[in-house]
Amino acid sequence: GLALDTISISRQFDMDSDEMRRGARIAEAVEKSLRGEIKLVELIAAKGAAQTRSDAFSVAPDVVIDNNLSNRATVIEVSGLDRPGLLYDLTSAISKLNLNIGSAHIVTFGEKAVDVFYVTDLTGAKVTNPARQAAIKRRLLEMLGGERKMAKAAG
Repeated sequence: GLALDTISISRQFDMDSDEMRRGARIAEAVEKSLRGEIKLVELIAAKGAAQTRSDAFSVAPDVVIDNNLSNRATVIEVSGLDRPGLLYDLTSAISKLNLNIGSAHIVTFGEKAVDVFYVTDLTGAKVTNPARQAAIKRRLLEMLGGERKMAKAAG
């Protein structure tokens, strides 16, 4: 299952009326999604297809996995070029990797996203197996477009 506690959205517009309309659109999309009337993944995909910021900005993708920062969870820091749907893609990948997200801290600095996830495996333990950590890192880099960008730079 999925749980959504608190969302804090940074201001995008100068005019309060514009910001209120934006907030209403976001709230409506979340409500429709919860009722099953729309699929957020489709809205995100449509918005992402219209944007081509990846060619204009260069942000190196990175994934760092650390078991020393928390007593209870493995900490995964993911950073790369922000884009519509990135958080959805990352959290979906983490879920498909059979990890539970205990806490997530999401920040963007201009075009750079820095997302930190505190995760455990399905038994509630830290992820300590090096091969499993490598698989997690590989999958999250794919979500960042890191594999594609690295291959493009090498070729």
